[in-house]
Amino acid sequence: MSNGKSPDGLLTNAKRLIKGTVRAMLSGAERFGKRTLIGGRVKFALDGKTVIGDQFTADGSLSAISIRTRKGGALSIGNHVYLNSGVSIDAWHDVQIGNDVLLGPFVSIIDNDRHEVEPGAILQRGPVIIGNNVWLGRNVAVMPGVSIGNGSVIGANSVVTKDIPPNSFAAGVPARVVRELTIPDGWVRH
Repeated sequence: MSNGKSPDGLLTNAKRLIKGTVRAMLSGAERFGKRTLIGGRVKFALDGKTVIGDQFTADGSLSAISIRTRKGGALSIGNHVYLNSGVSIDAWHDVQIGNDVLLGPFVSIIDNDRHEVEPGAILQRGPVIIGNNVWLGRNVAVMPGVSIGNGSVIGANSVVTKDIPPNSFAAGVPARVVRELTIPDGWVRH
């Protein structure tokens, strides 16, 4: 087993970086940042404007990750963003993900309801905005038109249907703020 510091580990990490860079270049994104790590099954369908920042990591080793930008849509992903297995991002209109964001396994982010629940139902409620230093736990669903404030954490299996203020821990179906978090200036979760 390599720890990343041995010669074998350094070679393995270098190969992952090169492979990630090549996959990023072939993805169709308008811009893909430096030091990209893409592993396993990561599917890109980028027909709209897509910009992805530095040190983007997508780990589709256990279950496929799907990143889609529809024609006319926009997706922006900041620096130091980690996507775990099974993540699905579908931008029909506008999805914005900040810096230092962690997406747990099977997180789903959509900005369009896709089908009417009843005749005349609104399908698009505005952009989905996920702030900086946010952590979305396993199986979190982020629904159209929602903003999640900087420093917030969303508990596992939650469905976010309304805006979440900064530095909050929210959980449930629908997600509600459980408590305020004390986040020191400059602190970033890893």
